[in-house]
Amino acid sequence: MAGTDREKIVAIMKDNCRHAYLATCEGDEPRLRPVSPIVEDDMTIWVTTFATSRKVKQIKANANVCLAFVEQPAGDNAATAFGRAEIVEDAGAKKRVWGLAYFDLAEYFAAGPADDEFCLLKIAPRRVEWRDSWEGCTNIYEP
Repeated sequence: MAGTDREKIVAIMKDNCRHAYLATCEGDEPRLRPVSPIVEDDMTIWVTTFATSRKVKQIKANANVCLAFVEQPAGDNAATAFGRAEIVEDAGAKKRVWGLAYFDLAEYFAAGPADDEFCLLKIAPRRVEWRDSWEGCTNIYEP
C-alpha cells in the first residue's frame, strides 16, 4: 500500500466502510453499533442516521465518538478513528453528502435530504490508530 499515512488511512476507511462500527457513550457505558459511513479524501467522516435515534441522543449528551473500520474477513487492515461528532443542520451539506452516499438513502428518508428524520453527523478525527497488516504494529496518526 503506497502513499502517505493519511492516504493509507483514508483508503482503509473507504475500502471498509461497509464493515464499520460507531461507539458513543451513554452514561458510563459505551454503545456500539454498525454504521455505513461516507469517508472523504480529507478524512472527514459522515454518518447518516435518524434524527430520533438513540445515537443522536447520546451524541447530544456526549459528542466523543470512536469509529472502527475493519477489513473482512481477516482483519488485516484496520483503522479506529477518535473524535467528536457534530450534528450538521445545513441543508446544503445534507444535499451534498446525500449525493456522495454509496447506498440508497431514499430507502430510509422518502422526502430526501430535507426529510425531518434525516440527520447528518460529521466526524473529523483527532487521532487514528491503524494498521495495514497483522504483522505490522499499530500506528498512531494525529492530523
